[in-house]
This record gives sequence, C-alpha cells and structure tokens, in this order.
Amino acid sequence: MRHSVTHAFTLVELLVAITILALLVLFVSSMLTNATKVTSVSTKRMEADSQERQLLDRIAIHFPQMVKRKDVRYYVKNAGAAQSGNDLIAFFSTVPGYYPSTQTNHCPISLVAYRVNSNSSSTAYNRLERMAKGLEWNGLSSSYTPILFNTSIASTWNAATNSTATDNDYEIAGSRVFRFEYYYLLKPDPSTGTPRGYNNGAFWASTDTFNVGDVAAMVVAIAVLDPASRSLLSSAQLATLAGNTVLGDAGSTIIPGQLLSQWQTALDGVTNMPREAISNVRLYDRYFYLSSPAP
Repeated sequence: MRHSVTHAFTLVELLVAITILALLVLFVSSMLTNATKVTSVSTKRMEADSQERQLLDRIAIHFPQMVKRKDVRYYVKNAGAAQSGNDLIAFFSTVPGYYPSTQTNHCPISLVAYRVNSNSSSTAYNRLERMAKGLEWNGLSSSYTPILFNTSIASTWNAATNSTATDNDYEIAGSRVFRFEYYYLLKPDPSTGTPRGYNNGAFWASTDTFNVGDVAAMVVAIAVLDPASRSLLSSAQLATLAGNTVLGDAGSTIIPGQLLSQWQTALDGVTNMPREAISNVRLYDRYFYLSSPAP
C-alpha cells in the first residue's frame, strides 16, 4: 500500500512570512504618508506664493501711480500717529476705481486704501481688503463726494482710515493675508548723509503731510496663512499673532530684510498655539519704488 506525503508550511514559516508582510505594509504606508505630507506642504507653499504674487503685483500698480502733489493729502504712518499691529494706508491714485451705476461724471483719480479687516462680525475679518473708490471732479455733482485734495482723507472718507468701518467699495484682496505692514526707504540728505524726513527718530508729524519727495521706496511686508492652518487657530489667536507682540511693528530704524527676520524669530518662539499652524505661516516683502513727485 503506497502512502502519499503532503508538504505544508510550518507554523514558524507562517509567522515569519506574516511578519515580513507586515513590515512591508508598514514601510509602504510610511512612504505614502511622508509623500502626502510633502505634497501637502508644497501645495500650501504654492498657494501662499500665488496669493502673495497677485496681491503684491496689484500693489505694484497702485503705489507708483500715487498722486504726488504738495496740495494732496494722504493717510500714512508717521511718528505722530504710530499704527500698532496691522497698518492702514490711503492715498489718491490714477488707477481706475469702482463707480456706482448712477454715477456718470467720472474722473481718472481714485481713492485707494489697504487694510486688514478687524470687524469680528464681517466675513472679511482678519483678511486683507483693498478699496478703489472712483471719484468725481469738484463741482460736477452734489450726490457724490468729490476729490478734495486739501481735506483730510480721514475726515472725508472714514472707512478708508478705519479697519472696522464698512464701505461697499472694499473687496477682499488677500483672503489668506492676516498681517500687513509697511515702512519707508528714505532718500539720503546730500548735505548731512542722514535719511531725509527723519529727525531724532521722527518722520513727518502728520498723517496728512506725507512728503513723498523724501521717500525712495515703500516696503510692504505681509504674513500669509492657508485656510486649513487658519482653522486650527481661534480668531483671538489669529489676532494675537497679527498683533505687535508677535509679528511686531517696523521701527523707524528698520533696515532691509530685518523685519522678516524678526517675524520668523518670533514665530519660532510661539509655544502656546498649534505648531502645525504656526509652521505654515509664510512671510513676504517687496520694495515699491516711487517716482519723484511733481513740484
């Protein structure tokens, strides 16, 4: 009588095979997880870069076309009215503005303003907004506010110099931008070598009397955070992050590149907010050179 012999895996062989298979699964899973993280970080960086370029390219159109005349009023930073946290700026520019459909007497000058909205009840809260308000020449109509070069912008167009006031001409220009700061690159005085417009730590004394002729360039610095990372922070935390205790203000003696370095150092030291959100904050700056003003 012939007996057949059946070959089979031993228990030890099965355990070894299962162990190897489990290690392979863990290895592949780890590779996929790391690839996903790298892709996610790269995507967030590209989205931040894209918004940064669009916003700063738009500012690059507005700043050089700023109306530069001695009888023109501005709303800008100065030592007499320092702006803590997010900055405000408003000026007349020759870029096209938005006009009401009932307004027909258009002039080529607009009121341009930039701000980060600080009204907690607004859909634009903690987001950068831009105003481009189309204006009329003086005396054409009593229905709309005309250009008033010698009148304070703050007293005539309150929303242009207020981060909580509403105005239909504001639009969200940077939905991911939560910090907006600017400072000046001043021309040197040929007789003394010191920066023009700078006197014992002070610039011009009034927001209205901005001397454009003293300024070679305006430098804009912004902080950007993607929506997913924003969701990890409360509104109060985001406001604290944008305040001068973390992303501080540019001092009157700031030098090129120093502000972003200070901001990054401050972000690296934040320990009371989710690290995943803080590590995704992107910082950018750009110089906008101003042409000489008219005499």
